[in-house]
Amino acid sequence: MTAGAQPDGAVLTVENTGVELDPQLVSTLTEPFLRGTERVHTHQTGVGLGLAIVKSITAAHDGTLTLTPRPGGGLLVEVRLPAMAPRQVS
Repeated sequence: MTAGAQPDGAVLTVENTGVELDPQLVSTLTEPFLRGTERVHTHQTGVGLGLAIVKSITAAHDGTLTLTPRPGGGLLVEVRLPAMAPRQVS
């Protein structure tokens, strides 16, 4: 995971490893309750809400969420949030 400030906002990047993901599958991962292939729901796994929540929070802050399948497997997730306009004090 990396995080950093840029002149136009902030960027958070998270990468993981795993099976190779089809770009069509990746485009569905932000939908609530949808999960990647080859995952079995057990009492120790989630239900597929993580990226849906990230998408909602990012949108609420006028940011962008980009999901990219990594060559060789896994996923690259990038969240970009714009800088806030300075508050005016009266």
